[in-house]
Amino acid sequence: MSLAPWQEDVVGAGELYRVGGVVRDRLLGIEHVEDSDYLVRGIEPARLEAILSRHGRVALVGKFFGVYHFTPDGLPPCDIAFPRVEQSTGPGHREFAVQTDWRLPVEDDLRRRDFTINAMAERLPDGTRVDPLGGETDLRERRLRMIFPAAFEEDPLRILRGARFAARFDLSIDDATARAMQAASALLATVSAERVQEELSKLLTQCVTPGRGLDLLHTLGGLAVVLPELDRCHGVTQNEYHPDDVYVHSLKVCDAARRESLLVRWAALLHDVGKVDARQTVEDERGRRVVFYGHEVVSAGLAHQVLERLRYPHAFVSRCTHLVREHMFRYEPAWKPVTVRRFMARIGVENVDDLFALREADCRSRDLRDELALLEELKERVRLELEARSGMKVADLAVGGDDIMDVLQTRPGPKVGEVLNYLLDRVLEEPELNTRETLLKLARTNFSDEREKGGK
Repeated sequence: MSLAPWQEDVVGAGELYRVGGVVRDRLLGIEHVEDSDYLVRGIEPARLEAILSRHGRVALVGKFFGVYHFTPDGLPPCDIAFPRVEQSTGPGHREFAVQTDWRLPVEDDLRRRDFTINAMAERLPDGTRVDPLGGETDLRERRLRMIFPAAFEEDPLRILRGARFAARFDLSIDDATARAMQAASALLATVSAERVQEELSKLLTQCVTPGRGLDLLHTLGGLAVVLPELDRCHGVTQNEYHPDDVYVHSLKVCDAARRESLLVRWAALLHDVGKVDARQTVEDERGRRVVFYGHEVVSAGLAHQVLERLRYPHAFVSRCTHLVREHMFRYEPAWKPVTVRRFMARIGVENVDDLFALREADCRSRDLRDELALLEELKERVRLELEARSGMKVADLAVGGDDIMDVLQTRPGPKVGEVLNYLLDRVLEEPELNTRETLLKLARTNFSDEREKGGK
């Protein structure tokens, strides 16, 4: 196995190991372009720093944790750590008693980790595997097993990680581990929103079927802590259009959504959470039935609440909320071209593909082939409108706010926006109107005050 120059120098002075997830993934046949985590022992800190400094930039991440962030010349950055043992002394993974020692055996470091499948190391350059806890056997037998009973009390986020690993790698959680996860699930409330966000993002984008991981969290009691808005959907029955309850349907749509888009997967997961509040039974000429009028608006509000609590960026929250609010659109082949353009303007051209992906996931989760065919038809009509370069938003108009203020001799204010929205509406109706001369004429004709009109 060939080594980078910095690796050769470290190996020449001590011991260098791959550790954790990269070893697990190699055993599963998942190749990494570059390893990102290394363990070094047998080299004093000052000497290691001197070696690394000859080959790139090195910074100590935290003196108590003995972790270096290293960027080798011409290579991707990586983290290099000394063996350590640690013990939680406070809630939420915020306070730890840490012992770092370059002389500690690698086995001691591995025993502080979360699950046996992550407690393996490979020595470089020969690849000798260090597996003191049977991680390779557990991986082969598709079993997720904790390393020590207090693992989840020390860091409750490991409950979310366990659910993610089980879903991603098709693992069964052994009984003792499941009991320990369940017993500590309430402690998830002590974990920072940012750490929960990161873990849920990984669950939604790394797993082909994130619904399995979310359902494990529901069974273990963790979902009620981190996503109560979804957890309460369990057992909420629907109507003849939905054979599954709201909870199962939400998981199925999330699984059917494209994994590459965190945005669409979140929208899929939360698109119906408002049905719990919107559910009502009505009786009319069609008989007694369950309906969910306006649930998309309620769901959008709850989606905003969830994503804000998890500290996602404001732009992400806004876009996801918008998708949830608009997911009930009803297309008909009888739509006129102007109707398609108005739909595009309302949704926003930048959001149309994501909304279509959400609708497709919803349809595929219930095998609605006729609906999928209609969706494909609408996609094609939108594509043709985009090819025609029709104006779909105010920014596409041939005039701007300064032009309107100049022609109407007015100052910045609501009137300028009113005029621009009127012009956009006319352009959506008749795209050929989108010229500077025509739009300024329309503005003068429809928005000049009576005094100005009388003076002409």
